[in-house]
Amino acid sequence: MMERAPTLCLLPGLDGTGRLYRNLIPQLDADFEIRTLAYDSRRFDGYVGLADRIAPQLPQSGDFVLIAESFAGPLAVELAARRPPGLRALILAASFISSPLPASRLLARVLERLPAMLPPGLLLERVLAGRGAGGELREELKTILRDIPTEILRARALAALRSDAGSMLAQLELPVLYLAGAHDRLIGGHAGREVLRRARDAELRRIDAPHFLFQVSAAAAAAAMVDFLKRRRIT
Repeated sequence: MMERAPTLCLLPGLDGTGRLYRNLIPQLDADFEIRTLAYDSRRFDGYVGLADRIAPQLPQSGDFVLIAESFAGPLAVELAARRPPGLRALILAASFISSPLPASRLLARVLERLPAMLPPGLLLERVLAGRGAGGELREELKTILRDIPTEILRARALAALRSDAGSMLAQLELPVLYLAGAHDRLIGGHAGREVLRRARDAELRRIDAPHFLFQVSAAAAAAAMVDFLKRRRIT
């Protein structure tokens, strides 16, 4: 009898909704069960608190894989460090495990002192989605962000800028795949290099995409993930 394929658990980026995965999910093999683990948009008390609320939603039986996009990298490492039964691998997409920008600590101090306000929609679209994003994706992003309280977005951004999950990642005995957007203007190449340096067993795949690689290059990203899982005999 053929073994059951692992469940793929998607951890969304800063928006936390999972509503931007409509292009990605159809590209994944039908054998996989897909779970999108959305975040509470009314509260945020750091990555540890978020992990406390997400952990009970992880599969209680069978194998599964954590797929973390952008903001969710430290969250995935925090969850994996709790050694949930059945976790077989981590996939980090356009993500990071600590302070994602060269001046993250300084930016965090500046952001903390600024009046609460949403970044302009055009800036978000250009930085996150890049020129490859169509008008539909841009409008969807703006709509999603309008539904999330500004203070929640700012708290998540501050947590990301101050994150430091490198030591936890180094303790994990799991295969890790890092997907890097070749045209990512938000997360630089240092983030992927740090994952390769810290993890015990990691590999990097570059995708022809901006930061929003799951949205703009869904087919290529899905193919890279499925190939990784097959080669590692996780399917």
